Amino acid sequence: MEKGDVILWCSVALTQLTFLAIPYLINESNAKYYLAGYNTLSKADRKNFDLKGYLVFQKKFLITYSLTTAFIFIVSYFILLPINVVIIYVISLTIPLPYLIIQGNKFKNKNT
Repeated sequence: MEKGDVILWCSVALTQLTFLAIPYLINESNAKYYLAGYNTLSKADRKNFDLKGYLVFQKKFLITYSLTTAFIFIVSYFILLPINVVIIYVISLTIPLPYLIIQGNKFKNKNT
């Protein structure tokens, strides 16, 4: 394995571990500090945000996101050239993001 391959694998591993760690590190008590978007809401808007539901959604999404993109990287690494692997990996990271945004916005108005 060449030096470039080691750097590539380490970069992907660090990225994937970050995606796996986020749902376990962010919880209801520290979301007001670490959850992007939620930390800038006013207290009134925070009361209307379904934080519990969002954290459950985020956890499922990020775990699936991490495992799926890791699988895509590993499979493409053994089939394609390294530059193509990077392109495929970046595309696989980018495609699900609109889903995260659209689905995440559904938690803005809590139905009580």
